[in-house]
Amino acid sequence: MERTTQGTAQRGTYGIGERQPSRFLGSLSEEAREELLSIASPRQYPPGAKILVEGAPGDCLMLLETGYVKVTRKRANGHEALIAIRAGGDVVGEMAVIDGTPRSATVTAGEDIDVHVIQRRAVQKFLGKHPETTFHIMRLSNRRLHSANSWRIVFGEFPVRVRLARVLAELAENHGELIGSHTLICVELTQAELAALIGSRERSVQGALAGFRDAGVVRIRNGEMAVLKPDRLRAIGLLSPIGR
Repeated sequence: MERTTQGTAQRGTYGIGERQPSRFLGSLSEEAREELLSIASPRQYPPGAKILVEGAPGDCLMLLETGYVKVTRKRANGHEALIAIRAGGDVVGEMAVIDGTPRSATVTAGEDIDVHVIQRRAVQKFLGKHPETTFHIMRLSNRRLHSANSWRIVFGEFPVRVRLARVLAELAENHGELIGSHTLICVELTQAELAALIGSRERSVQGALAGFRDAGVVRIRNGEMAVLKPDRLRAIGLLSPIGR
């Protein structure tokens, strides 16, 4: 399932499963944010570029300005599994810079992206001057960990249909563009990547998607996926209706 993407850059960054996400840059004071960007080097990457690599030294962090990235981690069999999506306004690679450990995941551009790169020494100097930023980073890390733990529970308790509905509902809410009466999901994901997100097999995802399509809950056309009945999708995912 391939699709073209548009519009994700303006929506901020959200991890799969987070209901009320916050953008890292938006959590900083104006003074701290401006100073942090002033010590960064702007760079651009094309789709498919690996901007951070699992196991590599944590020599820098990156602030995402536009576009979105896919965060993957190697499984025991050597294959990469998609574990999160980040978009404009978020930070990636921060924990390896702070604690000095190798990268825990690979970050790949999902489309053309603009980032601000800050080297480790500059980051450490900045955090010494703005210690409150360390608190914001740790809070972000805790939120991501909580989200990951919540999804592990979901994997064990609910069938594929429910898990997939939850992921699609979150993608529509966090990375969707309202067009008329439906919401276009503005992130390019294959069925294999969806399967990795919900801890399932690709064949099971194919079957669940076919059921959603036949019920008029989603539409898949020309490689694009749109949510036609968001409340029904959330009901399948055992989530509360939008606005409640």
